[in-house]
Parts: sequence; C-alpha cells; structure tokens
Amino acid sequence: MTSADSEPTSDTTPLPTGRRWHLAENAYEDALTSFEFAILQAEGGFQRFAIQAIRAATDLDLAFNEIVALHVVRMQERSKDTATIAQLTNREDLPNLQYNLRKLVSLGLLERRKAGTSSVFTVTEKGRAVTDRYAQLRRETLVSNLEELSDITTKMRHASRSMQVLTGLYEAASRELATLNTAVLFEPLENGSRSRRSTKRASD
Repeated sequence: MTSADSEPTSDTTPLPTGRRWHLAENAYEDALTSFEFAILQAEGGFQRFAIQAIRAATDLDLAFNEIVALHVVRMQERSKDTATIAQLTNREDLPNLQYNLRKLVSLGLLERRKAGTSSVFTVTEKGRAVTDRYAQLRRETLVSNLEELSDITTKMRHASRSMQVLTGLYEAASRELATLNTAVLFEPLENGSRSRRSTKRASD
C-alpha cells in the first residue's frame, strides 16, 4: 500500500508523546506553533539585518522601530501622520511611536509640520539619503541572494498573504479574549494566578 492509499491522519489526532507539549497537542496546534516560532525567528533576523544595515549606511544609532518608522514615512513619498504610521506597522504603543518619530526629527531625518489638528511627518533630504543607502545595501546583500531561489516571488506573496490572514485571526482572538469570563474557566491560584478548572468541576 502506498502512502497515498493509507488512511490520512486527522489534524486533530493527538501528536506522539515525544512531540506533544502544552502549546501543541495535535497537528493543527503544532503547525500554528511552528509558524509562530518561524515568525519570531524571521523577525529577529530582520531586526538584526535592519540595524546592521543602517549602521553600515550611516553613523546614526537607530533602534529597529525607528528604522521601520523612517521607511514607512518615506513610503510612496507621501507625508503621514502618527495614526497612519501606527496602522501600517500594526502598532498600538502610540507614546513609544511618538518618541521614535521625535527622535527621527531631532536627527534631521524627518520633518514635522501641522496639518489641521494633527501633525504629519515627511522625510528630509538627509533621511532620503540614509534610506537610499539602506536600500542599496539591502539589494546587494539580501535581494541578490533571494533572486537565486526558485520561484521566490510567488512563495513570498503566498507567505505574505498567509501572514495577513493570520494577523486578522490573532486580532479576532484578542477581541474574543476580552469577552471571556476567566473566573468560570480557571480556579484561583495561591499567588493570584488561575489554574484551569477541571472537567469534572466545570460540569458540576
């Protein structure tokens, strides 16, 4: 019997004991957990690259979030307000984002001007020069290597779409968490934490 003829394993079937842990008890959870770790690892690599590239491009000391904000402000060569930058980067920590933007302004990479009741940010000539250098280094050290991979454009587009869908699922799950009555789900623990109620207790 070939593998194609064999009975498929359900994604809800418990994983073998050696593969099972609290975040991954079946194939569904294992796939999601693997994806989450891949995101963390890719993000870590991306952050290290971005910081190293900006250091190679200029003598400025910029944090990862500041580098991202700088590129986002320059995107499409259009001025952007704080709310738009937060939306594009999926950030809710507005005070931290505002600090990042103030620092970029103080370094001469962005300029700030009033637009009605809000402020908008525009990249300066210095900021344009820095981001151009970053883009050049990115093409020479990263993009050139990606081009050697088979069908990488299609694969990255599929991965991007999957991550966008998953982002929406995380947002929906976060809203659902806000509606849960955890007092029903969990028993109080000694230090104020809560353990999960047993099946027997929940059915009583």
